Amino acid sequence: MHNESTLFRLIGGLLFHSPTSETAQSILNSFSAQDDKILKNIAESSQQCEADLLEADFFQLLQGSGDMPSPPWGSAYLDKENALFGSSTLEFREFIRDKGLQCDTGLREPEDHIGLMFMLTSLLLEQDDVAGANQILSQHLMPFAPYMLTAMQNNAETAFYAQLAEFSLGWLEYYCEDQQLVIAERRNYWQETE
Repeated sequence: MHNESTLFRLIGGLLFHSPTSETAQSILNSFSAQDDKILKNIAESSQQCEADLLEADFFQLLQGSGDMPSPPWGSAYLDKENALFGSSTLEFREFIRDKGLQCDTGLREPEDHIGLMFMLTSLLLEQDDVAGANQILSQHLMPFAPYMLTAMQNNAETAFYAQLAEFSLGWLEYYCEDQQLVIAERRNYWQETE
C-alpha cells in the first residue's frame, strides 16, 4: 500500500496547497523525477504556465469563494442547500474523530475538501487501515469527486489543473475498481442548482 498512500498524499497536496507553495513545488519536483510520463507531463504543464495564472486558476477552482465552477467541498454537492459545513461535513468530521485523526489546517474550512480527503486516505493507508481508507472513498469522497473533478477539468484555465483533475479522477476510479469498492449512492444537489 506504500505506492498508493504516496500517490493519494501527493495528489491531495496539489489539490489543497497553492501551486506556488513550497509543498506543491516539492511535489511537482518529485513528479518531474518519476519515470511515469503522466506525472512528468503534469509537472511540465505547471512549469510552462506563469505563476500568477496558476494561482488564479487554483483560487477559482480549489480555494475561492462565491460562484465557483467546481467547489472542492463535498458538502457543496451532497447537502440539499449546497451548504458548507452541512450534514455531509458533519458526517465526515465524525468519521475522522472515530478514527482518532485530527484535521486542523489552521483555516476555518470544512474538512471535506477534496485535497484533505485524499491526504486523510493516505494517512489511513500508511497506518495499514485499508478498511478506513476505503470507507473514506466509498462513503465520503467518491459520491462527489467525479462531478467535482470533471467540472474542474472542464473549467480549468490552465493545462496543469485540467491534467491534474483528469489524473486524479482516473486514479480514484482505478483504485476503487481495484479494491472492488461499492460507492454509496448519494444525490448530487450541485448539478440540480446549475
